[in-house]
Amino acid sequence: MMVKQNGDRNEETRPLDDLIDTYGVLVGWKSQDLHDRIILRVQSVRKPPPHTEDDVHHSVYMLDKNQAVQLGHYLFQVSGQTKPAARPGFLARIFGR
Repeated sequence: MMVKQNGDRNEETRPLDDLIDTYGVLVGWKSQDLHDRIILRVQSVRKPPPHTEDDVHHSVYMLDKNQAVQLGHYLFQVSGQTKPAARPGFLARIFGR
């Protein structure tokens, strides 16, 4: 199977086997808020359990806040889940509104 990759302006076709390092099963993540950006650390594995520490692949991504919101909305859409309801503010909780 061949996959099209968008390069600078040229499209090249590479075998799917060349991209196999980009696939895995998500097993964990952590984020760090940097005010206008977020660092997202993702852990994945490529083989069934049991896993050793050497089996876990770590990837680090830097996103701006808009990208993080878009990613969150996209994941809700593709999972078929609804977004969590906004929690009422402090005054609304006190006055029952």
